[in-house]
This record gives sequence, C-alpha cells and structure tokens, in this order.
Amino acid sequence: MNTTINTQIANYAGIYQSMSSPAVAKSKQPYTPTDAEKKVFTEAKYAWETYSKSAAGKAELKTIAAMDVPAARSSVGDILDNPAFAKLLQMLNTLDLPASSFSFGVTMELELILGFEAVLGVAIGIGDSKNLASSEFLTLGLTEGIDEGGLVGVQFGLWKNAPADIGGYSWSTEIDLGLGAEVEVAGSYTASGGILGATLTIGGGEEDGADEEESYTFILGNQEGDGYLKPVYQPRKNNFLIITSMKCDSTQSDGAGSANEVYFTFQADGDTLYHYPTYDYLSMESGDTWNCGRSVWFNETVQVNAYDEDDTSGDDPIGNFTINISDLTLGGTKTFNSTKDYSTTFDTVKYTINVKLVAQNVQN
Repeated sequence: MNTTINTQIANYAGIYQSMSSPAVAKSKQPYTPTDAEKKVFTEAKYAWETYSKSAAGKAELKTIAAMDVPAARSSVGDILDNPAFAKLLQMLNTLDLPASSFSFGVTMELELILGFEAVLGVAIGIGDSKNLASSEFLTLGLTEGIDEGGLVGVQFGLWKNAPADIGGYSWSTEIDLGLGAEVEVAGSYTASGGILGATLTIGGGEEDGADEEESYTFILGNQEGDGYLKPVYQPRKNNFLIITSMKCDSTQSDGAGSANEVYFTFQADGDTLYHYPTYDYLSMESGDTWNCGRSVWFNETVQVNAYDEDDTSGDDPIGNFTINISDLTLGGTKTFNSTKDYSTTFDTVKYTINVKLVAQNVQN
C-alpha cells in the first residue's frame, strides 16, 4: 500500500469522523436512470475495460498507485484523454442528459485504524454547466474487510449539481442495470431524500447487500471563480491538533446585515498558508458556534487568521490566534482569544477558537 497517500488522506478522514451526520429521511425519491444515462454508463464500462486492459492503461494506473495526492489529482483527469474514452466524451457532449456534472475517479481502499473507501477524481461541467467549470474532489466512506488496501477500481458519476457543488454528505442505494457482477450502479441522495445523481463503480468498493451507504465529498479545488487551486495537502509533522470550533461573541458591522461571512487561514511553523473552507465561508451572527473540525499537522506553532469575506471592499480581518505547542496538553481542549486589537474602531468584534491536541511527538 502507498503509505504516502494513506497519510495524506488521513487528514480528510479525521475531519469526516469529527463531523456529525445530519438526520436522514427514511423515504427517498425513486431514482430511475434515463435511457441517455444508461447509454453513458454502458459506454463507460466498455471504455474502462478497454483502457485498463491496454498496455498504456496498465502502466498509467501502476504509476498513479505510487503517487502522492497532489500528483494523483493531476494525473487522474489525464486518463480521460486516452482514445478509449473518446466515444464516452462525445456522448456527454451530444446526449440530452438531466445532469450538470460528469465525474471520473479512481477508487482506493485505505486502512486508517478504521477502513475507508476513497474516490479521488475530477468533475467536469456538462448540460447547464458545459464548458463553464471543473473541480477535483475526494470522497470518503467507512468500510470493513480491507486486506491490503490500495488502488482497486474506478467510479463514474452523473450529477444534478455543478462541479464545484457536488461536495458534502450523500447516501447511496444500489440500482440494478444488469451490467455485470463486478459493477455497481447506485443512486445518490441528500439527507432529505432528494436525488443528487448516480454513480457506476467498477472493480472494487461494492458492499454486497448494503441498503444505504454514507459518504462525504471534499472539493479539493475548482476552476470556477478564483481560477486556481488552493493548497489542501499538509505534510506530516510531529504534532496533530484539531480546531474543533469557532465562536462568534460579537460580529463586525460591514453595513450588509448582522452576519459575518467567515473563513480562516492557518499556517503551521511559517510554512504553506491554507484556507478553510477551501472555497467557501460560513455565515455567523453573534452567539453562533461553528463546529469546524479542521485538523492541522505542526511542530511548534500554528497561526490562525479569521476574515469576514467582502466582495466589494476586500476581506476584513476579524481575529488572529497564535497557538504554541507549549499552550496545549495532550487530549485537552483550550480556548484561544483573538489577539487583534479593535480599540481604535467602533466595532466590538470578538471571536474565540477551541483547540484540541490529538497527537504529540508522533515522529520521535
């Protein structure tokens, strides 16, 4: 098993496990694939068989299996450039599909104390989103019975949402399209039972007899809006903490209502600067608590800066927090107050964060 990619995906697995799943509706809208969707999935199965059995396909997949996450993210999308997928891509451009995104990703099994199924892939705009956007994503779901782990197969998807909007929780239920024993087609649903889309998984990741499978999709980057991919991967360091929550005691007034559109950046030991959420924000009013669950690898110190997003006048700083390893106790949670001084302004903005040290001296 590729231990590098195992370690990198552990960051996301930690976030996924720290979140509370929303309540799930017992009833769901019945999902029946259209004839056009059936044609796409049938051709996707044939294209994958052609590609994966070819000399070039075998070589590419072997190379990807040894990569880290950033390199694999880039290489997975390149697979669709192989001539084996030409007819499939033509179908996506010409068929009348009730979808806004098509996704393609390699599937992996990972042993991270608990077993996880992962899909690392790319989503492209079709239908209403044709030629407008694309995104890279990682989908995680708990599983059992992993032997060695590693790269096991491929997943294709058709989605109602635009590529940048396929993230979050989903629940899937198997659909029988008669495509063979090594193929699983599943309808994907929201917590309220609404249809998100459908996936076809080949060569691994099937849970025989499972009525419902939960998963969470992280958007790793998109080519919409900012037009560049923000960093997500964190190298493993000596210590591991989780910013469990952020509380707003008093918002900053920006003349556009009582809420702040909050995101924060974090930087460990002066290295790479990361954004959270990577491509979004959370609206917060006085008294609100954001259970953000952001994990961070670090050696000595972490700098966290919070901002109120403003499209017209630039993002406003609303909190600065400096976390030192000497401030923390293993297994304990500590509250940090902002070090930003607002004494010269009319605002009484105040934010705090709670931080838990989860692991210490892991590389010693």
